[in-house]
Amino acid sequence: MRTSLNALEARIVAFVSERYPVTVEELRDGLSVRRDLLDRTLKGLVARGVLELEPLPDKTYIRLLVSIQGPKCGRSLATGAEPGDDDSIAYR
Repeated sequence: MRTSLNALEARIVAFVSERYPVTVEELRDGLSVRRDLLDRTLKGLVARGVLELEPLPDKTYIRLLVSIQGPKCGRSLATGAEPGDDDSIAYR
């Protein structure tokens, strides 16, 4: 399955793939994005299966659930999971 990304989504995916593990706070500081815009964008990426948020008591980590295809984080991503394979998460 492929999904296309807008410019902010592509920046988020590139940041997470280059600096994993990363928290939401680190991402917000690294990209200099307003809190509300980042939260809304992350929710959209989670809903599409691109990212997963892993909340802990004091911070929330972001896990990338896709592999980057083509040029460095172009705008097309392929999911790493095959149907029926629960642990097929691809990291870069």
